[in-house]
Amino acid sequence: MSLLLNSSFTGASSACLLQRERSRRRRLHVPGVTCRQGSNGDRSDAARQQQSPPLLDRRDMLLGLGGLYGVTAGPKVLAAPIMPPDLSKCYPATAPALDNKCCPPYDPGETISEYSFPATPLRVRRPAHIVKDDQEYMDKYKEAVRRMKNLPADHPWNYYQQANIHCQYCNYAYHQQNTDDVPIQVHFSWIFLPWHRYYLHFYERILGKLIDDDTFTIPFWNWDTKDGMTFPAIFQDAASPLYDPRRDQRHVKDGKILDLKYAYTENTASDSEIIRENLCFIQKTFKHSLSLAELFMGDPVRAGEKEIQEANGQMEVIHNAAHMWVGEPDGYKENMGDFSTAARDSVFFCHHCNVDRMWDIYRNLRGNRVEFEDNDWLDSTFLFHDENEQLVKVKASQMLDCLNPTKLRYTFEQVPLPWLGKINCQKTAETKSKATTELSLTRVNEFGTTAQALDASNPLRVIVARPKKNRKKKEKQEKVEVIQIKDIKVTTNETARFDVYVAVPYGDLAGPDYGEFAGSYVRLAHRMKGSDGTEEQGPKKKGKLKLGITPLLEDIDAEDADKLVVTLVLRTGSVTVGGVSINLLQTDSTAAI
Repeated sequence: MSLLLNSSFTGASSACLLQRERSRRRRLHVPGVTCRQGSNGDRSDAARQQQSPPLLDRRDMLLGLGGLYGVTAGPKVLAAPIMPPDLSKCYPATAPALDNKCCPPYDPGETISEYSFPATPLRVRRPAHIVKDDQEYMDKYKEAVRRMKNLPADHPWNYYQQANIHCQYCNYAYHQQNTDDVPIQVHFSWIFLPWHRYYLHFYERILGKLIDDDTFTIPFWNWDTKDGMTFPAIFQDAASPLYDPRRDQRHVKDGKILDLKYAYTENTASDSEIIRENLCFIQKTFKHSLSLAELFMGDPVRAGEKEIQEANGQMEVIHNAAHMWVGEPDGYKENMGDFSTAARDSVFFCHHCNVDRMWDIYRNLRGNRVEFEDNDWLDSTFLFHDENEQLVKVKASQMLDCLNPTKLRYTFEQVPLPWLGKINCQKTAETKSKATTELSLTRVNEFGTTAQALDASNPLRVIVARPKKNRKKKEKQEKVEVIQIKDIKVTTNETARFDVYVAVPYGDLAGPDYGEFAGSYVRLAHRMKGSDGTEEQGPKKKGKLKLGITPLLEDIDAEDADKLVVTLVLRTGSVTVGGVSINLLQTDSTAAI
């Protein structure tokens, strides 16, 4: 069953309190929703908070939430938010696909101003598969991009200068303030979503300025519904300024269905099965992360940290898969397939527009409460050129002022959300219709203390003790059960992916089936080229992965298991991992059914 969210629910600047007209239907009570408010959107006024018990229609929540309950973890007070870089120091972040480094040619000493948020009509972002039939809109979109491409090469609005912003902040062009060797990286952490939201906002505002249209918006690639799951047709005309030849032509033509589990191997399943798998992946991402924002958004990153392990959330994983599917399959995998050049393809912004929409829906499902009551996230500060050619700074907290529903002045057109409905995502139970003696059982061991390399032909299967079984409702309100994989090392700068599955063992034995899909680790190609033209490995960090499994264990009737079999299936790349464990982590949201 597809469900519709009304505009107050899907808008990126939705009002904090989600009030619905009363009906006879059962409702979900979410107490203690907190919003930040201030006359100018700055967190200086954030001490003024309001709490009110909004009513969320149960039909608008994920069906089968199971054990997804939580309590507020409470605010943290730290003092190391990521701050804007020193623009006078841009390092050679040259990638193999670039002719020269992606540092900006404009004056790094220009004045930085506080951003004045737009006073425009509320702009509505629409699905790409719908706007293709709106000739007036498409003419405006193509003309705006054409004008952006025709600007002088050193203009901050120039199409390729705008694309280079992404390279600068993900290929180590800038270091953090007051450091010589700690680069700024806007992926793999909790700043992934807010940084990209601002990036989209300013890009969109510049396009509107170029055609003198305050209502102009970028369309979103609606890959979370069947009708929008193919590559958007609006980017396929070779004569259009929206076209990019550096794509996987097998995927962008002839209505091929996007595969969110793509790893450079073609999926032989039917279109209907790929669609079902995609919807299940999206549903699980939301369902398993509503009680702990870092599972959706990524782990904290703090200024000056050198040894932190990269840890993206599952929303970024889904985002990465779409990048891989669109980008070139071979060589340097430009444009969408490589961080350094991804934003050279106009579909990048359309794709990220849907990622931004996913975050908006996530926030609404949590009652619009602030994801991280942590100064190091709220005070993260970024620099962009705005639609008036001013270099401006903005904070993550400024976009979260949810008592002011018109902050960024955009929303999303309401569309069906089939992944919010009932989908058959669990596989047929392996042993319920057979005696265990009929199965081919394999002995599995604990992970041990030595890092292990993943092998595509021989998935790593380990038995992992659970911290506690048969937890009561109150215990689930307080802590979510999480698989944690540490010290993930991608041993080349190529793309890497492995998928994680969970099953109940038979003693210390595992059945032939890997069990239920729990989530994935995906890292895009991340390379640089040295001054001599040869490829450099670049600064590397280990990664980690956290996957919430509380609802999953309820879905597969595994709550009374003492141990679980966790299987890591390498899909592409060269990867080692340093450990697998299951732990209980404090939740950060309240949802009592």
